[in-house]
Amino acid sequence: MTTKKPSGHSYGFRHKSRAVMTKDAPRGVSFLLRKYNVGDRALVIIDPRQHKSLPHRRYHGKVGVVTEVGRRAVTLDIKLGNKTKTLITRLDHVKPFGVK
Repeated sequence: MTTKKPSGHSYGFRHKSRAVMTKDAPRGVSFLLRKYNVGDRALVIIDPRQHKSLPHRRYHGKVGVVTEVGRRAVTLDIKLGNKTKTLITRLDHVKPFGVK
């Protein structure tokens, strides 16, 4: 008698996201000082050091338009295929488009 293979939403997440979620350089606080305005373009770069408001790995590297700015988070409209998705994420996972 064998047991059923585990499955579910998060099963295999560590394996699937291993390449995306690797960082080796230390991080400063300059990302907190950046100002975002409505209409700006922003790049989604997942930072594994902050687990709160972590976007799905399918959004890593995508560019979106800022639609709302809060104290700790921004709301982005991201084009994904033929649909426009709304992504709410913290400033840790976003940087202005065109900035290294």
